[in-house]
Parts: sequence; C-alpha cells; structure tokens
Amino acid sequence: MPPRPKYSREAVLDAAVEVARRDGLGAVSARSVAKALSSSTAPVSSYFDSMQALSEAVVDRIIERLIAYVDASAGDDPLAAASLAFARFTRDEPRLYESLFLTPHASEPDWVGLRRRFARDLGDSPPYAALGARARDAAAWRAVVVTHGICIEIWSGRWTKTDDASLRRLVDDLVMPVVAAFLDQRG
Repeated sequence: MPPRPKYSREAVLDAAVEVARRDGLGAVSARSVAKALSSSTAPVSSYFDSMQALSEAVVDRIIERLIAYVDASAGDDPLAAASLAFARFTRDEPRLYESLFLTPHASEPDWVGLRRRFARDLGDSPPYAALGARARDAAAWRAVVVTHGICIEIWSGRWTKTDDASLRRLVDDLVMPVVAAFLDQRG
C-alpha cells in the first residue's frame, strides 16, 4: 500500500490562499506554496494540473470568503448589508480583495453570477419585492459599482476611517442614494 499523502488538496489550497493573502495572487506559485507548506513542489503538482488551475481554485476560495462576509452581514436593507460586507472584507483582507478584483485572471470568474447571487434575495425584502429579476440585478449592479469605489479607497489606504460605524456611514451616504434614485426612477 502506498503511503498516504502528507498534504491534502485542502492543505495545499489553504497554503496558496495564505500566499495570496500575504503577497497577492501573482505571488502564488508552486515554489511559494511549497515554501508555505515546508515541502517540495510535489504536493502542489499532485493536486493541480497547472498553475492556472491552482489560481482558479484560489480565486474560488476567495469568493467563498467574500460570500461568507456577505452571509454574516445583516441589516434592514440587503444591498446596504452586502455593501458593508464588501467594505469590511476589503478592510480585513486587502490583498484578497486585490487578488479577486484588481488582478487579471487567465479565465475570468463569473462576475455576473456573483452579483446575481447578491441580488437573489432582494425579492424577499421591501422595497425590492415589486421588482423583477432584471431590475433587482440592475439595483445590485449600481450598488456594487459604488461599493467598489469605496473599496478601492480602503484598499489603497486613502480612506483610513475603517471602523464599522465609518464604513456604515459611507454605505449610507454613497451607495444607498444611488439605489434610491434607481428605485425612484422605477416607481
């Protein structure tokens, strides 16, 4: 019976995400992951056919973390809660935000699917309940565009007031008026 592998696929992927967290997605390589594992590159190549496959798996894992932030965020308005979650994610994980949204990808993540995932539950919440799926998606798109502006300011270090109250105020002052204007146009 061959020996069991010392490192699982999950351990390799966790190490790759840690490299991205520390140094950015561009730093993820077989050598950098092996160094994080204190191993040879064999575990990396045994679980991932290419560096592109590893990079895509890292991006998927980052998306999962971002979604966990959104899922943990609660509030009266789901778009405000999601926007606040994006800002918190950027504050807490600036290199992961950069890796996901500011780094070119060999194969693009499903950005539309990600946005629609945030818009999915809007139909259960006033004032979005009367909107059709396309209009909910359009409202989410507007919120995401403005939220990314906030996130860029946080990521770059130009915006330093990143406590929850300050981030909530940014969302209330910048994101929600854009969403309200869209809803007013529809109504």
